[in-house]
Amino acid sequence: MAAAKSSRLPELPTESLTLGNSLRVRLVPLTHLQSATVSFFVRLGSRYETPRTNGLSHFLEHMLYRGTAAHPAANELNLAIERLGGTLDAATHVDFTSYFLSLPPETIAKGIELLAEVLQQPLLTELRTEKQIIREEILEDLNEEGEQINVDNVSRRLLYPDHPLGFTILGPLDNLDGFKTEDLRRHHSAHYNACNSVLCVTGAFDAGEIEQTIRSSFDGMPHGSTIEPCRAPGDSASQRFSYVQEHGSQTDVRLSFHTPGVASSEAPALLLLERVLDDGLSTRVHQTVCEERGLAYEAFSGNDSLEDCGVFDFGASVEHGKAPYLVETMFELIDELRRNPPTDEEVDKAKRRYLWDLRTVRDDPEDAAHFIGSSALLGLPERVGTVADRVAQVTPQNIQHVAQRYLDPKDAYLTCVGVLDEALLSDLRGLART
Repeated sequence: MAAAKSSRLPELPTESLTLGNSLRVRLVPLTHLQSATVSFFVRLGSRYETPRTNGLSHFLEHMLYRGTAAHPAANELNLAIERLGGTLDAATHVDFTSYFLSLPPETIAKGIELLAEVLQQPLLTELRTEKQIIREEILEDLNEEGEQINVDNVSRRLLYPDHPLGFTILGPLDNLDGFKTEDLRRHHSAHYNACNSVLCVTGAFDAGEIEQTIRSSFDGMPHGSTIEPCRAPGDSASQRFSYVQEHGSQTDVRLSFHTPGVASSEAPALLLLERVLDDGLSTRVHQTVCEERGLAYEAFSGNDSLEDCGVFDFGASVEHGKAPYLVETMFELIDELRRNPPTDEEVDKAKRRYLWDLRTVRDDPEDAAHFIGSSALLGLPERVGTVADRVAQVTPQNIQHVAQRYLDPKDAYLTCVGVLDEALLSDLRGLART
C-alpha cells in the first residue's frame, strides 16, 4: 500500500546532549521556520501523588509562574517573558508536566535563561491568590453539592479505584486549602531535577550558538533521581457502572476499556484502531452515531495511552432517554470490528492521515518539541521514521486482534453523568453487566 512508504518522511534533525548533571537535552533546528520553542518535560503528575498530595503537581506548576528571585512578582515575570516576544504555557498531565516558551529566534538565548530561572528559582510564596484561581478551576468540575461531575474524571475513578490513576489532576478542594509552601518545596525538590527531566529546543536557531547558554543555565540543576510511578493495576475493579446525577439537558456517556501503554508492541495497532473508528467525519463512530442514527451532535472514540497502560473510550452527550440506545450502538460498533477486520481502504486511509500528521510536526516548533521531548522523557522512539515504519506494518488483522483482545464487552466500564430515571438506570446497568 502507498501509505506504507514511510521512508519518504523527512526526519527531524535532532542533536542529543547530556549535561554533566545528567539532564537530557534535545536540539532540533528547523531553519525554515520563523519561531523557536524552548520546552521542558518533567516526570510529575497526578499518578505520582498520594491521596493527601493529590493536586500538588498542578498547584506547583501554577506557582512557578508567580515569581523568581530575579523577578519576584508574577506581573514582573510575565512582563520579562513578553518583552522577549515570548509566550509561556504549561500543562500538568497524568504522567508528566510540560512547559513551552515560544519566542522569536533572536531572543532564544534570553528565553533559555529565563525558563531556567522559572524552573530552578521559584519563590513559591503568596499562595493565597493562586489557590483562589485554582479553586475556581476545580469548581468547574463539581456540582452544588461538591460532587465530581466531569464524566472523564468519574470514569477514571471507576477504572482505577484506590489508585493514583483514578485521581483528578486538579485534586480536591480540601487538599488545595491545606497545601503549604513546604509541601511545594518538597515536591519541587523531589521531581524538578536533571535525571527526571528533558530540555528540548526546536525551531529557528543555531545549535552551536545556544549550547553554551544551555549549559550555563542548566548545569546547576540538581542531579536527583528518576521518579518511578506507581505500577498500573490490572483489570480487577469489581464495579463496572458509575452514575452521577447532574441536572441538564443531556447525559454524558463513556464506555471504557483497559489497554496497554505506548511502549507496548500492540500500540501501533491500537493507534490505527482509534483512527479507523474516529478520524474524521467519514469514519465509523461519526457515521453511525451521528449521521445514520442521529443520536448526538458529536461522538468520539480514542485511546488515552500512558507508558504502561491506557484506556480506550467511546463517548458522547445525548438526550437522557437515548443513553441506552447510544451504549447499544457503541457495542454494535465494537462487535462489528471484533467479527470482521476493517477494510484495506479504511486502514490505508488511517495510515495516510497519521503519516501526514507525522510529516507536519516539522511545521510547528511546539509539535516537534512535544514529539521529541515527551518521547525522550518516556523512553520512546524519537525518530519519525521508526514510528512511521511501525504503523505502516500494521495489518487489518492486527487491528481486529487488538479489538478482540481489549474491546471485550465483558471487560467494559460504563459511566454516565446526567438525569436518568429508574427504568433508564436499569437498562444501563443491564448493558454494563452483559
